Amino acid sequence: MVLLKNSLQLMCMFIAVSIFFNDLVKEQVIEIVLNSVLMAYIPFLALCFQQANYMFSAFSGVFENPNTMGFSMIGLMIVVLMRLYKVAMQMLHGQQQVNYIWSFILYMTVYIFTLYVILLSNARTSLLTVSIATVVVFFCIVKSMNKTFLPLLKLILLFVGAGLVLVIVMIKLDIMQEAVQSILSKMEKKSTNITDGRLEIWHYVIEQFRFWGHGVESLWSIGVAHAHNTFINIVQETGLLALISYCLFLLAIVKGYRHMNEQAIVFTGLVMVAALGVSTFEILYFNMLHILVFVVSGTIYNKGKITITSE
Repeated sequence: MVLLKNSLQLMCMFIAVSIFFNDLVKEQVIEIVLNSVLMAYIPFLALCFQQANYMFSAFSGVFENPNTMGFSMIGLMIVVLMRLYKVAMQMLHGQQQVNYIWSFILYMTVYIFTLYVILLSNARTSLLTVSIATVVVFFCIVKSMNKTFLPLLKLILLFVGAGLVLVIVMIKLDIMQEAVQSILSKMEKKSTNITDGRLEIWHYVIEQFRFWGHGVESLWSIGVAHAHNTFINIVQETGLLALISYCLFLLAIVKGYRHMNEQAIVFTGLVMVAALGVSTFEILYFNMLHILVFVVSGTIYNKGKITITSE
């Protein structure tokens, strides 16, 4: 109950912040969010590696479970992918100053390091989600090329180069090889039951369906903390109306793209892809990624607003 209370307080706070920031800074809200996340993760990661806790032969950082560590990195990865998208767009459209090249190298380094932490944590859902988000960024960049030859050639060279660097890092660095072997070992152990008992939990929830739900932490009756699926967990704990309300909330964010600029559309798309990726096999609303979900939700309230300033 304490965890749920804290989560609800965070939700309310970030709903208010997302709407408030949009009124104050309008289109600069994304820059504020991206910079804030990047700065917040520096002391967070330093603390994680200082404690260096391991559990179930995987890196758990400051958390009680390695999966939580992996999920926490998705927020950073989404921000890094957004930065890579912006820098790549600037480079591909003729703005090839040295600072953009160095920025691309910097964010690629952060991307590789974040990937390393996810591999160490053995969080398979996080790895899958990050892979999908990376593909989404690539297609967003390709779509912006409008089939023009020179930018498309630059894009191919840029990503071939980035891909080669990633492959070389994977092959040459021992710590990266160990991280890859770590998650491959977990996949091998789980190969007999790749869903890790999730199908059985989902089947139980469907069989025990109640319109108003069974209450918070009701799944402890069968020895599990949650349903390992955000939507099924909502049905189990708070019922069908809560699930409908939550889905309408997510749908409103998706439909809000009509009133966003290109950067906001890409960022919102990345956040929603990551949210749905995590929601498939875990619960999202105790995850740091949910903060970004509520931040982007504020962008849909801008239409028709009049900002009043006092002198």
